Amino acid sequence: MLQFLKKLLQKFKPTPTPEFIAQQLCKPHGAFAKTIGERMNESNRSLYKLVLQHLQLQPGNQVLEIGFGNGHFFKEVSQKAEGLKLHGIDYSAAMVKAARKNNADLIRQGLLEVQMGSSDQLPYSAGLFDAVFCINVIYFWNKPFTHLQEIGRVMKPGARLYVGIRTKEIMEKLPFVTPLFKLRGAEEIQRIFGECGFELIQTQQETEPPVTIYGTTYDMAGMCMVFEKKA
Repeated sequence: MLQFLKKLLQKFKPTPTPEFIAQQLCKPHGAFAKTIGERMNESNRSLYKLVLQHLQLQPGNQVLEIGFGNGHFFKEVSQKAEGLKLHGIDYSAAMVKAARKNNADLIRQGLLEVQMGSSDQLPYSAGLFDAVFCINVIYFWNKPFTHLQEIGRVMKPGARLYVGIRTKEIMEKLPFVTPLFKLRGAEEIQRIFGECGFELIQTQQETEPPVTIYGTTYDMAGMCMVFEKKA
């Protein structure tokens, strides 16, 4: 789990500030981007596993991941059903470049398309996607209604949106969680999503191994919330 933070602190001198780490988690860039992408793969593996357990896909489905990092998990998603067409959007140029390199085979086969952009202005036609998912992304939505309305636009009626996050109670204790993170509890998330045309179908929370940061040990927990776009 979040052992990536310890490794970052050891790798970079002087020790990066919480504000710098928060900015990199939000949008990896510069010389730090490659390392943060790799460390996010480590820290998010259990959360990806939880979300992928719930991701229900049929052969030929169109699937979108928002905020894919370096694209490490696209291969696992592609194995959920035959002939999936995967799409990814991330507003970090460094992560888009890394994802294209890491998934050259899927892209060459026409099974994956990744591009730079933001979920509040998606470059896709209306009603395209059967499923959309994101991991540790909604913390960085200053105006969640704008993002959710745009996401809903590109989803088919009845399509599902899978959201992987860590609980507010956990996140607000972590030292790198600055005001850049917009933390919301499960009830508030359900209310906001509901106002944007999404119905909560399922929520599952799982305990993760504790992590020690700056000498303090924190309990960890991940959560997957599954929403369905109302017809």
